[in-house]
Amino acid sequence: MYRAILFDLDDTLYDFHSYWRERVRLSLTLVRVRYTHLDPEALALVALSERVFIEHWPEFLRRQGVEDETLIAESHEVFRREWFERMALADDAAPTLEALRSRYRLGLITNGPSEIQRRKIERFGLANYFDALIVSGEVGVAKPDPAIFGLALERLGVEPAEALFVGDSPEYDLRGAMAAGVPFVWMNPGGEELPEGLEQPLATIGRLGELPALLEALEP
Repeated sequence: MYRAILFDLDDTLYDFHSYWRERVRLSLTLVRVRYTHLDPEALALVALSERVFIEHWPEFLRRQGVEDETLIAESHEVFRREWFERMALADDAAPTLEALRSRYRLGLITNGPSEIQRRKIERFGLANYFDALIVSGEVGVAKPDPAIFGLALERLGVEPAEALFVGDSPEYDLRGAMAAGVPFVWMNPGGEELPEGLEQPLATIGRLGELPALLEALEP
């Protein structure tokens, strides 16, 4: 019987990639007035693949041939402005967490700098739901290292087999859970193929709202 459910944050509890892509498009609006050849959709994909975050934006624009430093600064400000304030949990995230927290101990394991991930945690009010909040930048170890899963398990007081992990990234979430001996559910709304070398997840879901019924089915 599971005693704890562990969650990833980005692209599990909210759609980070869609949000990020929209911010890239918005930030290119001013730039395209002068640099009309730039394709916002294509550049959004490049920015995502290169993991271009706020601090990298000016240099990213320069690599695309943007030379107007005033325009770069204005675009950077658009990218940065209200970055956290406009983020929102998935519609079914809060109801799902509320439904589960009376039955399970809940833990969050997220990679990233403390100042960034803690702003998201505060924005989403996640401290109201989770018994353990593990941020890689605070503990010196990150997914897929099984040690970060071990920290969460220790804080929740459960063994690996007593926990279930829910995450979207095969590379970081699924591989890390597998290495830690924690059963996992794959958040896979895009219907991607499971990479070679990974165990099959206990289940694959497209929305968090599917999780309570799935847990009912998994429990003996």
